[in-house]
Amino acid sequence: MVLIVGYYNHKNQHAKGEKALGAHWGDYPQSRGVLSPCVIPASTRSAILSGLLHQAVLSKKQVQIMRITEALAFFNT
Repeated sequence: MVLIVGYYNHKNQHAKGEKALGAHWGDYPQSRGVLSPCVIPASTRSAILSGLLHQAVLSKKQVQIMRITEALAFFNT
């Protein structure tokens, strides 16, 4: 599974899009044959990122700690 941090513009409803966490795995999910990450709601996003950060800290995985911290900063700016 891959988590994606970025802007999501559902049906071009926003000029820039909204900050979002998306997930996909392998070649799923797709819409009309195009990879379409599943957008995770903000409340769930916070829980997922917090849990992943906790796990990375316990495992002392510096690269993961850095990447998750960057994702959290993206959503807090």
